[in-house]
Formats: sequence, C-alpha cells, structure tokens
Amino acid sequence: MPITDDQIFSIRDIIDSQLETREKRRIGRVSDIEAIWQEDGTLVLSSLVIGPQALAGRIASPLRSIVRFVLRDRFDHGIPLDDVEDFGPTLRLRGSAADYPVGQSDAWIANHILRWIPGSGH
Repeated sequence: MPITDDQIFSIRDIIDSQLETREKRRIGRVSDIEAIWQEDGTLVLSSLVIGPQALAGRIASPLRSIVRFVLRDRFDHGIPLDDVEDFGPTLRLRGSAADYPVGQSDAWIANHILRWIPGSGH
C-alpha cells in the first residue's frame, strides 16, 4: 500500500519498525526520523534513520555525543521515505539489501571495542 496524501502516521507507527527489502531481507529497525519544514509551515517526514548513534540518542541524549565521538557518524544512514513501498509493522522497501549501507556498525563494534573485553574470545 503506497502512502497517500490523506494518510497520517505518528512517530509511534514508524519508530522501531522492522525494515525489509524487496527480497524480504530484514536490514534493521528504524532508530529515528528526519523531517523538514515546508514553506507553508507543515512538517513533512523526509527519511528514516537507522544506526547506533540515533538509537543511543533515544536512550539518553548525552549518549548520542559519546557514540558520535566513538563512531564519527560512520554508521547512521538515512533512507528516503519515498523508498518505503508499504507501511505496517514491517516497512517494506523498494530496493534490495545491497542498495542500503546498513549493518556495518556491528562488525566495527565487535572488532574495535568488544575484542578488548576479557572473555570475548578474541
């Protein structure tokens, strides 16, 4: 079901929703939403944000700065709202998994942070 002008979504309908590509691959969950102000004064959702910085900011605002310092904006990515083909508990995207640069933060955190923790197996 494509989004139409008369549909209204709340942040609650979108935040934490699973993102699924056209080949039915799950690529993560929505961490945040970006919006822009239109000239007529309306606020319009523009993109879905996925990544650890956005998620950390939702947990506690000061955490966003700490995670930004460590990860340096490398892993948060925006997905244009136009890429969403179907809204529901799962947001279905028009593109394939290769079209979206997600999932790299897990490997970076494991290689650069978790490996130094005793008992991590590295």
